[in-house]
Amino acid sequence: MPGRSPRTLVTFPIVLRELTVLRVTDVHPGLRRITLGGAQLRAFHRDGLDLPALRTEGFDDHVKFFFTAPGEDHPVLPTQNVSHLDWPADARPIGKDYTPRRYDPEAGEIDFEFVRHGWGHAATWAERAAPGQTAWIAGPKMSHSHPAGVDWILALGDETALPAIARWLEEMPADTVARVFVEVADASHRQDLPTRAAAEITWLYRDGAPAGTTDLLERAVRGMDWLPGAVFVWAAGEAGTLKGVRRHLKVDREVPRDHTDITGYWRRTEAARDDATHERLHALTDLAPGFAIRAAVTLGLVDLVHAGVADVAALADRTGSDPAGLEALLAYLVAIDVFAVDGSGRHRLTPLGEELAEDDHSHEEYHLDGARAALDLSLAGLVDTVRTGRAGYRTSAGVPLATAIGTTPALAVSARSAVEETALWVAPAVVTGYDWSTVPDLTGVGNGAGAVVNALVGAHPGLRATIAGLPSALDAVRIHALDPGSADRIELTPRSGLTPPAGAGLYLFVRALDWLTDADAVLVLAETAGLLDAAGRVLLVEECRPEAVDDVDVLLHDLRLRCAFGSGLRAPGQVEALAGRAGLTVLSSRDLGWDHRLWVLARAAA
Repeated sequence: MPGRSPRTLVTFPIVLRELTVLRVTDVHPGLRRITLGGAQLRAFHRDGLDLPALRTEGFDDHVKFFFTAPGEDHPVLPTQNVSHLDWPADARPIGKDYTPRRYDPEAGEIDFEFVRHGWGHAATWAERAAPGQTAWIAGPKMSHSHPAGVDWILALGDETALPAIARWLEEMPADTVARVFVEVADASHRQDLPTRAAAEITWLYRDGAPAGTTDLLERAVRGMDWLPGAVFVWAAGEAGTLKGVRRHLKVDREVPRDHTDITGYWRRTEAARDDATHERLHALTDLAPGFAIRAAVTLGLVDLVHAGVADVAALADRTGSDPAGLEALLAYLVAIDVFAVDGSGRHRLTPLGEELAEDDHSHEEYHLDGARAALDLSLAGLVDTVRTGRAGYRTSAGVPLATAIGTTPALAVSARSAVEETALWVAPAVVTGYDWSTVPDLTGVGNGAGAVVNALVGAHPGLRATIAGLPSALDAVRIHALDPGSADRIELTPRSGLTPPAGAGLYLFVRALDWLTDADAVLVLAETAGLLDAAGRVLLVEECRPEAVDDVDVLLHDLRLRCAFGSGLRAPGQVEALAGRAGLTVLSSRDLGWDHRLWVLARAAA
């Protein structure tokens, strides 16, 4: 199970803002700073929605700029929803992410820096930008904190990472020890990087080599004097140049994955696309590559080959596998271009395999013992589910997935962590969606309760909370959802069922029903209704099926829930009907964005 990152995360509603160019300044020949301003940096009202002021609290936050296509007068823009954006189905916005270099809310100004390389929508816009022009941005949608509990920082990147690095150095606490490597075109692109930290900054010059073609950053990291203690590594730049850095940190330095944040900000080339009908149909229906890749991740083959374990005998020994079976799997992985093999029979990763090894989320997403893979596997019962309306899938142990989650700690942690991650995005809307000033304590249940309760306790210092759940699920809450500063006001109470313990005046259900059949959901809500007095309330937060669904991910999620749990994505009216059958009445309801809704429920009059 992955550890906890030393950086805490806070999420914000995604807001589309119309701003104005105030100033254009060249920092040096390769970098242009553009200052934006306007009333929509602050809280504003548009299209019936009250939208919050811009927040940017992390050095590597990013917003999305929207640009106008050649020959057009206006950019294609998304539509504002409560907490997120809806993307047009008939046109594709031209957007690119940039880090806020400086934000002054009092002055109403925000700075962005653009690399002057002379090509692309963003670079063209930056070259032509002038005071008075309109600019459209969206975000930031989240901020990560400065890493806590580490002994030193290693930061590196090319000029595209320089705005984030420069901002981080300005904001670093004075007691931070940092080693920083910055790659730029030549000495004329060097700039002052003020900091209070004990930071040693090294500039690396390409001296005529095109951006994205050197190994300057990798050589610098390999050749540096490695400091003692726990390190946090942040790196950004051209994706290909960071591969060697990532491999060195993982294999040679053994830096834990949760202590690294390595992001390819750009690529020199893009893979060609082949949309031939037959090949697309084959790709959509071929199950074998997905199973083989998941097997390679689950066995640890990808990480081992990435670390240099190369021959079949060694791989079989390290994975505890049958050599003949492993050789057959490796041969297929070579055939689908995940691995390659040289003339002596030694294996290595292809670019596709390297992408798999370097993707920080691949282990959780593809490991066959995890919840994400279990949901994919549940589609094996799709025919039975469609015919009967019930969960048709059984695990290899012959039990429904809901039963397996309740009895298998590792699966429970994986499943709970995945939902808590999505609950982060609706947590800010829950914080502002109810009058919490009158609530001294609450009990939270459900698969996303940890993230939401953590946000509530952080926003309201006087609030105390209890989260009830299975011990294995509470382990996921403790590791992945709670901030250290809030943990002393949140009690984790082991409980076998979803019905919360008695004694609270307010019960907060967050994603508690999406793994339950209708009958089970009604029972849990009815038992909770029996705990309420006349003033008691149930707050119910659930993901809902949109009225018009054209998003393939939403449609697939609905199918997975039906196959795995017999539930599916319910429309708001269906959720309210379940509450009514449980003896609860709806006092109010509001859209939280991200296809989630909040209901305030009370016990129905006798």
